[in-house]
Amino acid sequence: MTSSPPPPKTGFGRVMTQLAQQVQTRMGGTRLQLKADAKVPLLEIRNPEDPTAKSPRKLVGDRYTLGRSSSSEIQINNELVSSHHLSLRRDRPQGPPWLGRSPFFIKDEKSTNGLYWGKRRVKVLELRHGDRVTLGPPELLKVVELRYVDPPSRWFQGLKYGIYGLGGVVALGAALLVWEWQKVPVQMLGNVEGPIAAYAGNGSPLQTLRSESHQELPSLKDFPPYLPQAVVASEDTRFYWHFGFDPLRILGAIVINIQSGGLMEGASTVTQQIARSLFPEYVGQDDSLGRKIREIIVAIKLETWYSKDELLLTYLNRVYLGVGYGFEDASQQYFRKSVREISLSEAATLVGILPAPNGFSPCEDLETARGLRNRVIERMVELNMVTEAEAQTALRSAITFDAAVCDTSSNLVSPYFYGRIIGELDQLFGTKVTDEGNFMVETSLDRTLQNLAETTLRDTIRNQGDQYGFDQGAIVTLNANTGSVLALVGGFDYQQSQFNRATQALRQPGSTFKVFSYAAALESGVSPYTGYSCAPLDWEGQSYGGCERSGGTIDMYTAVAQSENAVALRVAQGVGLGAVVQLAKTMGITSPLAETPGLVLGQSEVTLLELTGAYGVLANGGTFHAPHAINRVYDSNQCQTPGDRQTCRVSYDASQLPGNKKQVIQASTAATMTQLLQGVVSGGTAQGVGISGAAGKTGTTNDAVDLWFVGYLPRNGWVTGVWLGNDDNSPTAGGSWLAAQVWGDYMRQALEPAP
Repeated sequence: MTSSPPPPKTGFGRVMTQLAQQVQTRMGGTRLQLKADAKVPLLEIRNPEDPTAKSPRKLVGDRYTLGRSSSSEIQINNELVSSHHLSLRRDRPQGPPWLGRSPFFIKDEKSTNGLYWGKRRVKVLELRHGDRVTLGPPELLKVVELRYVDPPSRWFQGLKYGIYGLGGVVALGAALLVWEWQKVPVQMLGNVEGPIAAYAGNGSPLQTLRSESHQELPSLKDFPPYLPQAVVASEDTRFYWHFGFDPLRILGAIVINIQSGGLMEGASTVTQQIARSLFPEYVGQDDSLGRKIREIIVAIKLETWYSKDELLLTYLNRVYLGVGYGFEDASQQYFRKSVREISLSEAATLVGILPAPNGFSPCEDLETARGLRNRVIERMVELNMVTEAEAQTALRSAITFDAAVCDTSSNLVSPYFYGRIIGELDQLFGTKVTDEGNFMVETSLDRTLQNLAETTLRDTIRNQGDQYGFDQGAIVTLNANTGSVLALVGGFDYQQSQFNRATQALRQPGSTFKVFSYAAALESGVSPYTGYSCAPLDWEGQSYGGCERSGGTIDMYTAVAQSENAVALRVAQGVGLGAVVQLAKTMGITSPLAETPGLVLGQSEVTLLELTGAYGVLANGGTFHAPHAINRVYDSNQCQTPGDRQTCRVSYDASQLPGNKKQVIQASTAATMTQLLQGVVSGGTAQGVGISGAAGKTGTTNDAVDLWFVGYLPRNGWVTGVWLGNDDNSPTAGGSWLAAQVWGDYMRQALEPAP
């Protein structure tokens, strides 16, 4: 309840004020016309003795009197209303205009029956939008009710409720923080990030990238000053400003990720990175908003218990940099000297590794390492951490690493296979979690098959590449019974090119794609003995020649063995291109396929891995297993015995993956396709394979750009794909028989008994 404003002290002033108010009231209330969109307070009057008077009164003036007397500005004829029952007065404006209109006060002028707000009698009341008052006790039958209408503007309402909502969110956040606060101990133990330790099927390690001994420096002063500065410049510009998380950075990341349609990444502070790495059992490793929230809670608690320098020291000592934990380990490995002795250029080079310590090797990609270093230095200049002269000296310094650490890639067993492991981890956990590492990975690699595949491909390119005009190739071997990748070679030399031609290169498969047309026809009930014409044909405006090695009418056995295009096209024409595409996808082809006649002859591009996996369906009685190089992933952060993966939490198990095993074609279709493909090896275009019982298909694209052979051994379930060609799609002088020959040489050695 608020008292009314005091009247003027002098009699003359009181009279003049009343006269002015009456004139203003009468003109504003009865004579002045308002604009159509004008918004003024209203007074709605409900008078039981005069139900026809329903029009609300517009309160344009600043003072009104209300009563039964005809001298009242607002007259109400009701026996319960006094002659001068009450007055309305607008208060003087207080505060800036954008806060809203000045309020009206209603005052009881010593009326007989009083002024009631609800069941409470009041003398003076400040009116708010929606307030209802009665001129007498509300229990009376004929009591007059007044309703004040003055809704605030939409933006003002939005601001008000926005403040309420923000307050609620803050209160909820504070409650959540208090609740979760007690769950997390803040002892900074353990390592910040870790390596990805991968093992072959026999348990032998695929790489040795761990540091031999971990060393920590006791004080932040032991590091050269430009190293922590470089970390702050690169990873967390407002490190000394925020309290665990950076609201401005989070807001920027939200905007960027909304625009890109992704999850909120790239907003973690140094403290959040420590929280994520030190407390993985609480924070988790999933790429979700929930993890971010838990991460922020731990970061705030860390900031409460530890100083900024202590947190930064922990980060510098324990962050994983690909070859060890902390900058001291990394400096010893890369530069063979203590981090105390490194230059600004070397410090910025190490900091450039931070975003992806497991997915990026500065030794193998010196150009990228130089670009990342330069970006860190330029950022330090922007933040006035180093001078222009110091920056120029660093930018003009060559990056040189110790030869031993850069030779670790040559010690990496099967680097193309290891690259596939990283790719599958990205698919399973996301790139950010993979980059953080700390996994132990059991793979399906067969070291014997892998060595044979690498040697066979290398010898073929060296001995026949120049003669037949090809300098690259790829080999993949799968276990069709499980989908496990037993061997994978993605190129001639990993040191020369890290591009994986087995998993990344999209190439036209040529006639190897015909199997999907024949399998689709068999699935629809067509007999393999059905006769097809060898004559030329036209289809969708394209003209195709007749059979090249046969004539007249032939069945599927002859057509597949001799790889006759005309018959493959007629088979697909009969069953429909849609059915061919659908079956190919069902059997594991994930690359885009165009429903055109050229698809039948291998016009749409695929990868060697997916094509080999599709042939695995034929080798496995019609059952599909998704090709995979990873059998099991262990979380190194959660082990009962450190370093013993058998005591660690299993993060992923391929054998328990839903949908990894499914029957996609009939067993009878797979058996018939195997017979058809065995004819290719025994008396068709792949006689050079020379292995009894083998089944497979050759494929050659226009101008012999791509040379293929994909085949399998039904008795042991091995399915292998071979591709030969050039990265620039230049023609070769060979044929698919070369790929078949490579396949045969490789498989014959693989089938030899172990000594």
